[in-house]
Amino acid sequence: MNAQPYDSTVKLNLSHNISSSKMLEVRFDLFQTVQSVKEQIEKRYGTDYNSMQLVLRDKQGNFISNMTNDTKFLGSYNPQDGYEIYVIDNNPNSILKGLEDVGQVQKYTISDEAYDALPTNMKKFKQQIMQQQAAGGNAPAIDDTYMEQEALAINIGARCQVIKNEVRGSVRYVGQVPQMGVGFFVGVQLDEPVGSFNGSIKGYQYFQCLPKYGLFLRPNEIIIGDFPEIELDEI
Repeated sequence: MNAQPYDSTVKLNLSHNISSSKMLEVRFDLFQTVQSVKEQIEKRYGTDYNSMQLVLRDKQGNFISNMTNDTKFLGSYNPQDGYEIYVIDNNPNSILKGLEDVGQVQKYTISDEAYDALPTNMKKFKQQIMQQQAAGGNAPAIDDTYMEQEALAINIGARCQVIKNEVRGSVRYVGQVPQMGVGFFVGVQLDEPVGSFNGSIKGYQYFQCLPKYGLFLRPNEIIIGDFPEIELDEI
């Protein structure tokens, strides 16, 4: 009987004292140092790891430990799948304070050229429908319920992978995005800065993320599943 390989990873949820965004089932290695964990969290929230304090909580939100020693391994705090790391940003000038106050968020603007270059937008969607109709194809009805059923089956916080380029991320919004086209879309916070938005489009904030980490896609353009963040040594 072959022994099962040892899995040194753990899936933890993340929450933040400033950001309202919760991140579910983020994979960490038990042999990461606390500083390495902070650096990984910095990529997600934007909080400088030098100003970061981490608190480990159990599944019920009960305090387990303050993770104060940056040189200790994560595993020394005995985290279990489903536990939570509560991130405290101690920087009084944190950029997240401005992001959480929607009134202070700089509205995202996009030029006509950049809008036309988007893989999906209202203009291209209508052109596609017209071309299908002209060719005698069965074009989907242009109405507000386009892909509603597929979209509402997707949960906020679910991990996903973009089919076109295999970039991974987390679902942050499910619903209509009139600026992109008729029907329903999924807003994804990407693990890498290869997106087109910061969670807003043409002045309307759908979700919050750092610039170029946001993307809006149709439900059939992503795959929902267990897609942990890809580490640099896996590329």
